[in-house]
Amino acid sequence: MDEKYNQIRRKLDLKITLQQKILRVIFIFLFGIVLGFLAKYLDNFPIVGEIGTHPGIWMLIATLIAVWSRSPIASALHVFVFFASMLIAYYAYSRVLFGFFPKYYFIAWGSIALISPICAYIAWYAKANGWIAAFSASLPISLLLLEGYSFFYTLSIPRGFEVFSAVGLFVILANEASQRLYIVLITGILFFVFEKLNVISLIFGGL
Repeated sequence: MDEKYNQIRRKLDLKITLQQKILRVIFIFLFGIVLGFLAKYLDNFPIVGEIGTHPGIWMLIATLIAVWSRSPIASALHVFVFFASMLIAYYAYSRVLFGFFPKYYFIAWGSIALISPICAYIAWYAKANGWIAAFSASLPISLLLLEGYSFFYTLSIPRGFEVFSAVGLFVILANEASQRLYIVLITGILFFVFEKLNVISLIFGGL
């Protein structure tokens, strides 16, 4: 089974010690803490605060953490640690400074954090070539486009950021011309299917 997945993308051949692995996890934990505090602090700022409250920026960051991890297992761990630390910081800030703890949102985002390792494991294969890699890349790209496509008739800057994020992921993940074509085709199909199934509302409804 491992060899089958290795044909899609082999884990990075880096010789790192256990201490280095732990330090990476600690760095990602601290990164999540900083972004969690920052997101809460910027809540009341126009545009920037709105970007932070939408799922798009977190999908972008999580996907980048996943694809730049050493292996799919590492990507699953890193993304979970990132979401967990970000949520702890965000809601601790809200509770300690404002005496307010939005239980519904905490549970909703916590549920996303719990399934994030599965998503990260799949996303890790996006930085490769072939149809399976293209499918892995198209998942976050199509979700970002679905979140942001209203920009084209509302000119909302936060929605425009999500479109920009989708384009950025496409540029980062597509290594060759043929891979770009695969990703465009699959993204178009997923966008249509996700829109018909109202996937954004099912996943992020109320957030």
